[in-house]
Amino acid sequence: MFIDATIFIKWMLADKNNFTLETALSGYVLEKINRGYTAYTTSLVKDEILIWLSRYKTSKIMNFIFSLRALTNLKIVNPTLEDEEFAAENFGKYPLGISDLINLGVMKRLNIKEVVSSDRGFDTVPEVKRVFEELKNEKGFKEFSERMRNLNYKLNYSI
Repeated sequence: MFIDATIFIKWMLADKNNFTLETALSGYVLEKINRGYTAYTTSLVKDEILIWLSRYKTSKIMNFIFSLRALTNLKIVNPTLEDEEFAAENFGKYPLGISDLINLGVMKRLNIKEVVSSDRGFDTVPEVKRVFEELKNEKGFKEFSERMRNLNYKLNYSI
């Protein structure tokens, strides 16, 4: 399973007083990885998030770096020139930006068929299944939500 930048960014925007379903799903995915689920992302995703944080949430930069170190089951892969060539050849074919297309090239190279993302642009890629909303049906998500509620997060969704 490939983890897109949207998962990290949504989690970094978590608001204890308005804990949205998208935020909760993102946190749940990261918790699954923390508890042993192996997932992949790229150094490009990592850098995208760092750039985003440097513009909009500078106070979270070190939290993000510490989180990456803690997620030992998250494999960070470097894109190759071939992945970038794939992106250039497919630019405009899907409603995805160049970074997402490079990540798609990495996914194809590693034979990863699922991407965890709130970005619906991935829905147009036939060889990849975007996973996100359906995670709310997993038993573990309900348990995660209950833990968040017990930590005084105000859930903006029903479980």
